[in-house]
Amino acid sequence: MFKANAWVISVLMGLGHLRAAYPLRDLAHEGIILYGSQRSTPLREYRIWRRLRKIYYFSSNVGKLPLLGKPLLNLLLAVQQIQPYYPRRDLSGPNTAVRYLDRLISRKGLCSGLLERLDGTPLPRIHSFYATAMAAARRPGPAEDYLLICDSDFNRVWVPRDPRSGRLKYLAPCTQVRNRLLAYGVPPERIFLTGFPLPKENIGGREDLEILREDLFRRLLRLDPKRKFFSYHLRSVLGWLSQEEVPQASPGHFNLTFAIGGAGAQCDMALPILRSLQQSVLADRVRITVSAGINKKVYERLLGFINRLNLGGEMASGRIGLVYDPDVYAYMDKFNRVLRTTDVLWTKPSELSFYCALGIPILMAPPIGTHEELNRCWLREIHAGVDTAGPLRFTHEWLFDLLENGRLAEAAWDGFLKVRKLGTYKIEDLIRTGACSEGNSPLEQ
Repeated sequence: MFKANAWVISVLMGLGHLRAAYPLRDLAHEGIILYGSQRSTPLREYRIWRRLRKIYYFSSNVGKLPLLGKPLLNLLLAVQQIQPYYPRRDLSGPNTAVRYLDRLISRKGLCSGLLERLDGTPLPRIHSFYATAMAAARRPGPAEDYLLICDSDFNRVWVPRDPRSGRLKYLAPCTQVRNRLLAYGVPPERIFLTGFPLPKENIGGREDLEILREDLFRRLLRLDPKRKFFSYHLRSVLGWLSQEEVPQASPGHFNLTFAIGGAGAQCDMALPILRSLQQSVLADRVRITVSAGINKKVYERLLGFINRLNLGGEMASGRIGLVYDPDVYAYMDKFNRVLRTTDVLWTKPSELSFYCALGIPILMAPPIGTHEELNRCWLREIHAGVDTAGPLRFTHEWLFDLLENGRLAEAAWDGFLKVRKLGTYKIEDLIRTGACSEGNSPLEQ
């Protein structure tokens, strides 16, 4: 067990920021601080976070916000906008979102309760949300602050008003993020290309990656029933995954996981997907797990969909599964266990996009917000993300076409080869030694 020697600070704004922090729990002094929750936040400040969270969930479900003049609403509108990367230019000047965040911190006391808790402790602090990092980095003291970026591209609000003179350091999940930080004016010596932190329980040891390699090999067998993928990549797969041969027999089914975001915006997609795949489930051609997160209403709606389609008995047989827990940490544990046997992850291109590094193809649901649109572009560029090939009511047709032509297996392999997967270990190195390596091999990234 890695010795705990850093504050790890996140927020419950959806599940993405906490999902980024959760693999770092071995580092966490006094456990992960889930700031903005009623337990961890002074009442005077909790009201601000509660309003911010309500607006976030409203915007995620509706897709757009009414034009109101309140600072919190304007902040959320502003942070959704990301300037085009090209042409390359200096983007270091503060935008509207940066100015609103400054006002919330300096005038409204945003994160003041957190600073009171952290003051006087020299331990480094790892943040997965920009507001806590900005507030902490403004306070003088010996502690170092690191901000983990949770997407493949992001708004200027993640960087302070004066990026060159600040002391905030950054953990970048991919090269695109490092390049964007440089465009925002962050000095290169304060950027560390670590990769996104992934769960150790889905990777194994940093030297052997024994869990990841074993799970991926079995996944590729299920994703390539016609052996089209293996006809091209047999030697590469056997070499990288330390396998001797490919079994002749093909598994009879593959496993689809449909992950609904923390705000529940994709819940209505589940019914037509289940209806379309109903006969395939009964024939044991596909097994479906739907992730409801920590939202009880979403869980109950999904259960209603399953019962409406008379698929309740398939939950007992294991052909249909639901992942839900009101405790967010228990949910994370359950979800990570399900990922080990997941062959296709159907989700909006959120922070889960980085889980393609585990060799799981991402079937992309419609994005919500500019950052998810850019995550989708990133997944397409590295060939690890697959667009839905037709309407939801015809999932039983196009999904099996993607399976049989080897496209899903190709996406799984491309994600494994191209995306950094040792972020958790690299961040531990950085906290312990002040430096981390940047490998090029799929087993060193």
